[in-house]
Amino acid sequence: MSTAAWAWGIAAVSSIIAVTAALVVLRLRRAWQADRADLRRLRRTAHRNADQISVVSHEIRTPLALMKGAADLLAEGTPGPLTPSQARFVETISANCHTVIDLAQDLLVQARIDAGMFELHLQRVDFRSLATGVVRELRLLHPVGIALDCPGAPPRAWADAKLMRQAITNLLTNAMAHAEDARLITLRIVGADEQVLISVSDDGSGMSSEQRQQLFERFASGRPLRDGTGLGLVITRQIVRMHGGEVYVDTTPGRGTTMMFSVPTSHEDSARPARAEAAS
Repeated sequence: MSTAAWAWGIAAVSSIIAVTAALVVLRLRRAWQADRADLRRLRRTAHRNADQISVVSHEIRTPLALMKGAADLLAEGTPGPLTPSQARFVETISANCHTVIDLAQDLLVQARIDAGMFELHLQRVDFRSLATGVVRELRLLHPVGIALDCPGAPPRAWADAKLMRQAITNLLTNAMAHAEDARLITLRIVGADEQVLISVSDDGSGMSSEQRQQLFERFASGRPLRDGTGLGLVITRQIVRMHGGEVYVDTTPGRGTTMMFSVPTSHEDSARPARAEAAS
């Protein structure tokens, strides 16, 4: 083969490679642009859904709060004394109003997380003080005994205090609602290995492996969640992961359940994008 023919062949191959590369780049660019457009559409849809749920949540909570307030006044005997039967009916009304108000709040929180609308407001949180307030409030609402165990110096970590309060409340509420035979719920908070460990233990009947698998499913219908939607635990795990931690479950049939989550104490490890967990 002559030098000219060889050069022409090299040039032809180079041209084919260049054209092929250009086509590949063009296709990748178009696919990337399509993906970006799809992502923008999904974000708009998620934001619109969150806005709609926000309106519905507000419209539900407002009349329910008025109903609960009226029921509480009746229970206190402000309008006059109640018979034992009337007192039980009023207690049922108040408790169910509270349940639906919490459900509306959970749906709103979940929609905002899915839409990536949550932003962490990190501050140095004293977890002993935070937990003390949560336990004090829940003791007034639930008959099950709640113990707080937080030995040593108060554990502190960079966290969103409002969201951490919700996560702890969710775990305690879940334990009290679904461990009917439990006599004591224990909230433990300790600092170890550059993280704060928060655990909620009950001395109830525990869970089977099937029930364990349903814990973090939305609207699960297994025994531990039969009286609720399961959103509380889903939201709790998302909140913890947003802080760079994780949720763990240890349960034994007949011996109770412990749910634990960790929160890093360092500022750098304490924040993850909320949207990253929306699909979990």
